[in-house]
Amino acid sequence: AYMLAKWIEQGHHFGDLSIQIHYGSGNEQKLTSGVAWHTDAANSLLHLAVTLRGHRVLHSRRIQPSNDSTIRRPVRGQQPVEVLEKQQPGGVYLSSSTLMRHAPQFFDTDYEARSIAIHARFLYTSEEVNKFYHIRTNESWDKMTNVLASTLSTADVQIPSLAQVESQLLQMQA
Repeated sequence: AYMLAKWIEQGHHFGDLSIQIHYGSGNEQKLTSGVAWHTDAANSLLHLAVTLRGHRVLHSRRIQPSNDSTIRRPVRGQQPVEVLEKQQPGGVYLSSSTLMRHAPQFFDTDYEARSIAIHARFLYTSEEVNKFYHIRTNESWDKMTNVLASTLSTADVQIPSLAQVESQLLQMQA
């Protein structure tokens, strides 16, 4: 947990950016066969994705709380269910995709209708992540991931509007 807190304190959350562009054939066959399903590396303990154009669907397998539950803790023996979340321009999700099996679904599309998404994750050096894995124990990992999952599941995340982002940029340039 110390390394994760250090990365956040240093402003390294969302410092590793990648752009995912898809056009051409969809990946229905890979999705159906299971090849597309994965968990991410440690830098996606906190993962923010923004869809800029096109359409895709995020498939994930998660424990869903019961309708009468206000606490998002799994009931013993409860099995994950597949959740589908459509991603359209302006769509945003915040997850810990290191901890959840997921798969993006892409559709047949040409270049003009391509999908583009920005993914932001923790930025760290190879030395830092090696230290993170070296000092990690099963107990510390369980504690950290439980705190992270609990926090994300109950957080009231406020995503700024484009106008708010542009205003902040102007202030930074002044």
